Amino acid sequence: MSDGQNQWTGQLDLTVFNNGKKSVARDIFFEKALKVMRPVYLNNSDIPTFYIVNVGGGYLDGDRYKMDFNIEPNAKVILTSQGATKIYKTPNNHVEQYQNFNIQEDAYAEYVGDPIIAFENAKFYQHNTFHLKSTAALFYTDILTPGYSKDDKKFSYTYMHLLNEIYVDDELVVFDNTLLDPSKNKVDGLGYMEDYTHLGSCYFIHPTVNQKLIDSVYEQIKHYQQQYDCRFGITKLPTHGFSIRILSNKTQIIERILATLQEFVVKTIFDRDVDFLRKY
Repeated sequence: MSDGQNQWTGQLDLTVFNNGKKSVARDIFFEKALKVMRPVYLNNSDIPTFYIVNVGGGYLDGDRYKMDFNIEPNAKVILTSQGATKIYKTPNNHVEQYQNFNIQEDAYAEYVGDPIIAFENAKFYQHNTFHLKSTAALFYTDILTPGYSKDDKKFSYTYMHLLNEIYVDDELVVFDNTLLDPSKNKVDGLGYMEDYTHLGSCYFIHPTVNQKLIDSVYEQIKHYQQQYDCRFGITKLPTHGFSIRILSNKTQIIERILATLQEFVVKTIFDRDVDFLRKY
């Protein structure tokens, strides 16, 4: 597929750099159905928070989106969506979304998006590519949820296909290929969703991550498996980082676990509090 601008339903390009006092944006470009709001510095933070908006309100048949984020040395940024990503029915062609993150030396990107909701007969493909220098850091989350079905089916979408590639110093360290296709596989069975409907994921990469930190993270969230109907597991990545997968039947449970995780690592690693994103 070519990268010609005419093919994109929405396109966004954002660069953040450190001006010596704080991180600021430059080279902001967006067009068509994608828009980025002016940055806000919550609670007098030196880290800008950007809200990404789909002005069309949802993703439709054949839509294609592309976002590029470049975080320059020593810069930090918080990225989030303004609301849930809604994938409506796609009778003719699937929806595609490409997100590329370039995180340079001693830079940090924090991406906490709202749920991706796939409605009945929706086909969705997302490809994320992360390029980090060895001293860079990343916190990234996503949540997959099924939309309303008139027949009350658990999985009425056609498929959801998410591909994540993470490179550290140009070496591939994570290749995560998630395909939920109810027509080809027993998605609610063992090895897939295991009678759950919602899937949450998180990646955290930082030069100081080790097994001791991962054990501490688990201690912070393990009680949720007794408190709520959910399951999760943490995996050490083949680099200085970890991933977590969460299964549940409610978005709110996954959001609570991810928020606890985020609060702990941000406080432990960066000695700061998580800013409330003020969406509600």
